[in-house]
Amino acid sequence: MPSDCVFLEAPMTKQRLQATQQIHLTAKTDRSDIRIDTPTSSSGHWIRSDSTPTPGFLGETSYSATLDSSGLYTSAEIYDEVDMQFDPHDIEIGVDILKYLPDQQTSENFLELYISHTSGLIGIPWVIMRQILASIFSTYGHLMKSPREESDLEEISKRIIRAGYGAGTDAQDANGWAASLSGTNLRWDTLGLLYVAFAYACLPHPDHSNTDYALIDKRNVVKDRSIYVRELKTCVESCIKLSRNSIRPFLCNLLLKNMLLETSMEGDNKLSAWRLNHDLVAVATATGLHCYQGEPSVAVRSEMQKRLSGCVFRFDKELAMLTGRPPALGRRYYTCPTPLDLDDDVLVAGGEILQEEIAALDERGWNKKGATFPSTLCRFVVLAAMLLDEIMELFLGSLSDFRMDRVNELRTRTIETFAPIPHLISATKDSLRISAQDPTPLRPVLLWRPLLSRMEYLRIHFLLECLSVERGLESKKRQLEISREMVDLTLFPWLERGRGFTITKIYDLDSTLIVYGIPAVGIICTELLKQTRLNHTPSSCITPDIKLPTAEIVQNLSHMIAFLEWIAPDAGNYKLCQHIAKVIKRVLEQVFQPPTLITDEHQSNKQAEQSTIIGGFEPSLWTAGVNGLGMGLDDLEWLNTVDWIVDPFMM
Repeated sequence: MPSDCVFLEAPMTKQRLQATQQIHLTAKTDRSDIRIDTPTSSSGHWIRSDSTPTPGFLGETSYSATLDSSGLYTSAEIYDEVDMQFDPHDIEIGVDILKYLPDQQTSENFLELYISHTSGLIGIPWVIMRQILASIFSTYGHLMKSPREESDLEEISKRIIRAGYGAGTDAQDANGWAASLSGTNLRWDTLGLLYVAFAYACLPHPDHSNTDYALIDKRNVVKDRSIYVRELKTCVESCIKLSRNSIRPFLCNLLLKNMLLETSMEGDNKLSAWRLNHDLVAVATATGLHCYQGEPSVAVRSEMQKRLSGCVFRFDKELAMLTGRPPALGRRYYTCPTPLDLDDDVLVAGGEILQEEIAALDERGWNKKGATFPSTLCRFVVLAAMLLDEIMELFLGSLSDFRMDRVNELRTRTIETFAPIPHLISATKDSLRISAQDPTPLRPVLLWRPLLSRMEYLRIHFLLECLSVERGLESKKRQLEISREMVDLTLFPWLERGRGFTITKIYDLDSTLIVYGIPAVGIICTELLKQTRLNHTPSSCITPDIKLPTAEIVQNLSHMIAFLEWIAPDAGNYKLCQHIAKVIKRVLEQVFQPPTLITDEHQSNKQAEQSTIIGGFEPSLWTAGVNGLGMGLDDLEWLNTVDWIVDPFMM
């Protein structure tokens, strides 16, 4: 379970940044080119800081807005100096965190394994992340020799706590930013990101043997991997707790990763995940990430901050869409600029190289090379989240405000929005197979990016088609076509595993099933049941408006059952996957064992007998709707007839 929520006594962050001097960066991107100054003060007492807590972002309706705009008042005036005393309990928590820090070689192995499998949406370039890790051992290595002494870990804990209260730096270049996060400037929120990487590197999944766990140093090798992951997760939560008195935008990065790790371990449909998401949004708005008050010029730090802001907005929509509940942060209150489509190496290089790449972007900010950078993916998911936010308004808002012309406008805008990146939204099974068989070694993420992007693009159209069918009474043909492709692509990585397509726990296959596969399966199952009923009705005048390819559908549904049952018990959404598999099995049973044909003259005599569930489903599933062609309920509503709490669906 997650640790205590982060409660803010008052929004705490820095004031709006003033324009800073232009910073010139070196064009080199090798690790050695980023120099991190690490002063080695060994003083154990508190070093007074000139910084004081500020109330954070205050908008135009805040209590101080009128005074502040007149220059009569600054919000920082009401805040006292920081309490510059060490809290013994905080020091103890820090010691517990440091006890779980692997040795240097294992830490480097874990970070590289995480880098090789993740999408890159970490909010910090890999070259800087590697340098941060190296600086920990170069700065504190002499205090972490095995066996580690309690007194040495206490000294490290004090130094990190002290660094957390420092004024920090507004440096936008790679060298200055890396230095502000590393060595003696290391803070708990930065260290927590490394623990997240270690946890993801250790997460087990069905295709990995236990020998992979030998990466862990001898102090932890005897532990079960899942136990070690939970210990690392506890360390992440402790890092968040120790950062509570010095809220900065970078803390949002750790809160975001902690929430995602929580969904991986406990599932998306859990109170713990929802609470962590709202904590994240609360801190993000308290730091002003939703409206970005940072450096106006393009630099590595400012661009990474925009990416972080975008990811917070995107994952809020992801959880809202999954549960069908209103999001915590709507697009009307989100004004942060979309990050530019620039390679991380270019951002780190800066200078003329950066300016040349900026000039080479198209008018919307996309690169013209057809390349897929982490920034490309971030731009894509943020723009998709904007569209999903509008779509959710149509689903969850007042019916009196619904208009079909808005659905049609969203459909057109979706196509126009992603027209500049056809390489990212047009993946097919054939193109993915060709990429997987390329003799050039590819990171697994390079295959997953186009697959997940295509499914996200399809999901937007899928939801719009659901609105068109349910409220606009349009044909289901397009809806079924999209549903079939979504099921096909959801199954693809599982069916292709071991044939060039690598499956990793990083991508949470259980979440992929729930987010993309199951909604499409719901449409297909409903239509298949209706088609089965029509094939066994005595009335020859009733014919299906759309004929599904039964053999293909049954095969894919069978594969879907196998895929759902293949999900390991340690997956966060394991139970939900098992329940959905049972539902699909019931559907196939009805397809191959349809109900007894009842003639019209006996229909009235059988009405009372049909009050019980037929084959595990409500009778309305077999009741014709308008003109005998409906199911008596909306296509997505059939899932609501399933009792998820008691047998036979809850084991």
